[in-house]
Order: sequence, then C-alpha cells, then structure tokens
Amino acid sequence: MTFFCPACWSEIEPSDSRCPKCDADVRALGAQSFSEKLRAALRHPEPQTAVRAAWILGERRDASAVGDLIRILERARDSFLAEAAAEALGKIGDLTAMPALQRAASGGTVRVRNASKTAIARIHEGQPQQSLREKES
Repeated sequence: MTFFCPACWSEIEPSDSRCPKCDADVRALGAQSFSEKLRAALRHPEPQTAVRAAWILGERRDASAVGDLIRILERARDSFLAEAAAEALGKIGDLTAMPALQRAASGGTVRVRNASKTAIARIHEGQPQQSLREKES
C-alpha cells in the first residue's frame, strides 16, 4: 500500500510522523475532520482519488467545499475531475457556484458543459420560485 503526505502528497512511509519532503506533521494532519480530509483529497495526484473526493463531498452536500469545487471547475485540466466538481456543486446547491457553472456550461469539453447545465438546473429546482423571480428581475 502506498501512503501519501496529506499536505504535499509526496509518498511517505507508513511509520513516518513527519513528511521527509515538506516536514508536515503527518499525525496532526491525520486529526483533521473528514470534510477537511476530503477537501485536501481534491488535490491528490492520483486522479480517481480527487474525483472520488468530489463525488463524496457532493453526496454529503458539504457546503464548506464550494470554493474548492469552483476552483477545480475553473482550473482543472482533467475533464473527469471538472465534471465531478460540477456534479458536486449541483448536489450542494449553493447559489455562489452559479457564475462558475454558467461559464463552464458555455465552454470546455462536452462532459463538463453537460454536467454544468445539469447542475444549474438542479440548483434552480432546489430554490423557491420567489427567489428565482427576484434573481431574474
């Protein structure tokens, strides 16, 4: 099994208490909340780990991850990760994600555009009609 430093994602030995590369206290970082660990995993070098973290954050409706997911949607070169970020943002339903989702819905790969359009629709469905009318006015 491969172990990674939760701060810099360098490979470490299971017995390391400090990362040999960045000197982070690996044991202290291990005490982070589950949400913090998932948000850190969005930067994991193994692509499927980051995609899985985005999916879990969306399933948990973790609003603390909205900023991280928006950054991924706007900057990720991996379309699978950007797609997962858009899907998670749609599940979380935070209106602050709308500008980034709207930009992604009009550019980028087909999978990211489609996921962004679906997320926008999902967010709109979750909002009271009065709020939508106020936003459109």
